[in-house]
Amino acid sequence: MNVKIQLYSMLVSFLYGIIVCMFNKLNNKYINIKNKFLYYLINIIYIYIVVVFYIIIIYKINKGIFHIYFLIFIILGYMFTQKHVKFINNLILGFISKRK
Repeated sequence: MNVKIQLYSMLVSFLYGIIVCMFNKLNNKYINIKNKFLYYLINIIYIYIVVVFYIIIIYKINKGIFHIYFLIFIILGYMFTQKHVKFINNLILGFISKRK
């Protein structure tokens, strides 16, 4: 795998960490189920979908070659979003309002 594909994969992994963080916040905000079994079942299905979607993306980019630093970039993207969540939400809301 050449350097260009590796850099592109790292960028996609970082952005995927940001997207996963935002969807986790939405998942926790809107899924308020008192039944613990159903709550955990929905979260397991959600995690499965997130992982499968990432595997499909990586397969499309670099034929499914996975390196540990891709996981590190997902975690960095997730942590970046946790720290700057207000800025990112305002950025997204501003982009959506401009498009209308």
